[in-house]
Amino acid sequence: MAEVENKNELFIQEYECGEKMNTYRLNHEQKSMHLSTMKNKSNTSLTSLFRAFFYPDNYPLGVSSDYGIFQFYNILQTGCIAISGALAFSALFRGMGVGQNASNYLAASIVWLLKDGAGMIGRIIFAWGFAASFDANCKRWHFLGDILNDVACILDLITPYFQSALLIISSLSNICRAITGVIHGSTRTVIFQHQARNNNVADITAKCSSLETMVSLLALFVNVVLLSMLPSTFIWPIFLTLTGGHLWANYKAKRCILFNIFNHQRFHLVCSEYFRTNGKHTLSIEQVNNQEPILFRTSIPYHSHLGISLSHLPDKIFPSQTQLEKFHFDDYERFLILYDKSVNTFYVLLRPNSDTDDIIRLNFFIEILSYAMRSIKKENSNEEFDSLINRLQKQLSNLDLCLSILHEDNDRCYEQFKQVCLEQGYNFQRCLFNIDIYRIQ
Repeated sequence: MAEVENKNELFIQEYECGEKMNTYRLNHEQKSMHLSTMKNKSNTSLTSLFRAFFYPDNYPLGVSSDYGIFQFYNILQTGCIAISGALAFSALFRGMGVGQNASNYLAASIVWLLKDGAGMIGRIIFAWGFAASFDANCKRWHFLGDILNDVACILDLITPYFQSALLIISSLSNICRAITGVIHGSTRTVIFQHQARNNNVADITAKCSSLETMVSLLALFVNVVLLSMLPSTFIWPIFLTLTGGHLWANYKAKRCILFNIFNHQRFHLVCSEYFRTNGKHTLSIEQVNNQEPILFRTSIPYHSHLGISLSHLPDKIFPSQTQLEKFHFDDYERFLILYDKSVNTFYVLLRPNSDTDDIIRLNFFIEILSYAMRSIKKENSNEEFDSLINRLQKQLSNLDLCLSILHEDNDRCYEQFKQVCLEQGYNFQRCLFNIDIYRIQ
């Protein structure tokens, strides 16, 4: 911001993260710049130091609106698991016989190494089997990881009571922790990508890690006091209280995340509201994230497989030569939708050049076709959307004709839906649908 006081002087106001910081005065006669600094009293305060160490640069302008509340609950859950984890490890050491005169240190070392090995194997197998779905179901997987972390602590706590099964119990515990590490390491990236607003994913990741380290450091002193003074009869009540707090804070942290990109669940909720209002409006970003289940799946009235291989298609819906030729030679047709009525499942073939907009568009076509199959006909309605649904319902026996209707006027029905969503702030540059790896050329 700049304003002219007179012909000889120019004053320039400088802002830092949206707040006034410095004022510069430019004297044209002397051709020199004189600096007048607006010193903020908070520059040397503890609040300012905390912000410098643990908040991303350009906060709050460089992060999403949900960043602050997410970090608040993240601090609570980090503190809870740091203390309960210390109680669990203390129990594990007792189960190994540490501190007993007759303890076998070699046996304890072997158990420790074997349980670590079990965790490494579990980490590799779990990542191989489930990592592909982490992006699409980020909130659910992250919360499941927190539950597994608490299960690992419970297993450690019971080791003193089942010392004969120490290796099995400690190995299961470490497998749970290893899986938690895979889940959290992967899903946190999706969350931080959402929260980054200034190409600052790495900065947000590093500062979040520093904040969690600081909380764990404070919890370290609490652990020293608890482990040295706490009677054994109080361990379970305190642990269960901390576990409840850990799960509650984690649930609240996931609930406050406001994703503006579509996964299957959020997209279905948005489309359902759009269809219910005859294409007038849809759910806001806050509404759809509040309605999205954290632990369980949204009830979706159909199944779909995107990017499927030709060899995996059921024989009864295998595309005809005409369909394949059209799909092959028409550059505009970047996907081919097939439907198996007997199992209520949509199968989609994708071309190599299918982009994000194509993925969202084909999912919209699937949603509207499914809606037409379920909804009641409205013969006398003058609404444009109802007229489209009536036309689709008359041609449901021929999926190609239905798709031709949806493609009319350069996919007008989809473009109208897209415009309504863009007005709500949804992002059509990225999406998080589960998509297989196969493409058809």
